[in-house]
Amino acid sequence: MESIGSDKIETMPPGRLTTLGNRLAVQTETGPVPLRLKGLNRSGLQHKAGLKQAGLADLQAELRAWRVDWGAQIIRLPLAMDFWLDSTTYQRDLDEVVAAAAQEGLYLMLELHGTSTHLSEPLPLPGSDAVWRDLARRYGAQPHVVFDLWNEPHSVPWAAWQTQATHLLRCIRDAGATDTLTVVGGIDWAYDLSPLLQPDNRIEGLGPVAYATHPYPCKGVPPHGPAQWEERFGRVARMLPVLLGEFGADASNERPYGLSDPVAADAWLCQLLAYVDGLELSALAWSAGDRPHLTYGRDGGPVSLPGSPPDPGRPTEPFGARVRAWMAGPRRAAKDQLLVA
Repeated sequence: MESIGSDKIETMPPGRLTTLGNRLAVQTETGPVPLRLKGLNRSGLQHKAGLKQAGLADLQAELRAWRVDWGAQIIRLPLAMDFWLDSTTYQRDLDEVVAAAAQEGLYLMLELHGTSTHLSEPLPLPGSDAVWRDLARRYGAQPHVVFDLWNEPHSVPWAAWQTQATHLLRCIRDAGATDTLTVVGGIDWAYDLSPLLQPDNRIEGLGPVAYATHPYPCKGVPPHGPAQWEERFGRVARMLPVLLGEFGADASNERPYGLSDPVAADAWLCQLLAYVDGLELSALAWSAGDRPHLTYGRDGGPVSLPGSPPDPGRPTEPFGARVRAWMAGPRRAAKDQLLVA
């Protein structure tokens, strides 16, 4: 981390994201230009009540390491509804993250993960609309900020999903964030987007919207691969803006990300990333903060917040090393990386 201070790479605030056909795009003076983003999740604030508790005391240095050493262009930041509603300190800490991301030239995706004690609700709990109104008023004018409505909806019919998504999007737009790109994860733990193949199931007329999938090895038929990816989100991605809000695999036996040994985990990751590259999808790995871990902690062992936060200089094998190599790989085209003030 000490080498970060010598970084001379100039940054500029990212231009506002939007959509263009089935692609993400960045707004320019001459119109939207297609853009593909690679990044990661910096989890912690969904179950820790502030920057220090989440191991983010060295916020600027850590963000710079993700950008410079890993090549990340976007960071997804899970949040807790109760912390936001109950703590002005938590709100000020989030202000710091938003400002630090802009300074680093990073996009920041704010995702309402649930409450600090309920992280896997079928749909957002009552009160989430109030949080989204707050976030929209506070950060809607920030061009580098992206919103992500929820974590992983499950055990609900598509009609309920669509009704709730439409309600929250209207709250965001009515609160003034009319142009903020907003991400909506699918059903089946944000994995399945296939209902969007039917036009009546889509969200229309509520500003720029992209849809998120969260593929892991043990979602669907384990370990699932291209045939199922095509069914659950690939066909949709050929028509609508789709990104991977989360993905990951390691050598554990933990569901949904464990594949028992490093060879199997790496093979699955290579297969997924090749599929994602073929569709030119934006994708964010999970996670620098929670399992499956992208890095070891600063004490050399597993990440543990706050005592041993993630060390970007120590990627895990095979997950972190594979993701870092993928992020640093060739980009599709120079114009896809255009950033404008």
